[in-house]
Amino acid sequence: GEKYRRGVYFNDEEDPRPEEDKFIPDEELQKRLKKVIGKNERILKVGVYKCKLFSVQLTAGTLYHAFVLLETKNWWWSIEKNGQGVTIQRSKRHTSVCEKYRMKSRNTVSGPIAEDTCRYNLHQFVDMLYGSDAVYSAYHLLENNCKDFASAVYNAAASTKYWNP
Repeated sequence: GEKYRRGVYFNDEEDPRPEEDKFIPDEELQKRLKKVIGKNERILKVGVYKCKLFSVQLTAGTLYHAFVLLETKNWWWSIEKNGQGVTIQRSKRHTSVCEKYRMKSRNTVSGPIAEDTCRYNLHQFVDMLYGSDAVYSAYHLLENNCKDFASAVYNAAASTKYWNP
């Protein structure tokens, strides 16, 4: 697999640049991510979704990849962590961030398995990410995985609910 990279891969469906140009190093994260995001929209909903890790799995009962979806007035967003690092995606279409990861189809997706209104606007959300250890701590399959990341992000952003995998 790829080496874990500290920072964020930002994929905007409208951005034709190659994948390697979409990486924002951690020392530039807060400033550049806000610039890339642009308009400071209110986040209407935050939800946790899951997908099978392998296409041959019968179900995604306990063995699954978890990620967070955000909805604003103009965009759908996903944020997730895996062995490649943290990825944030943005699209005008729900399916482009829910059913795809870095522009490739995901295995069967289900959810939301948790959903709530969000306490943040987009810039506050970036500040929360920047101020937390969630983005900067290295991925570990057992001790700091996608479920831990999704839970930390969702629980920090959700207005009234909590999700624990």
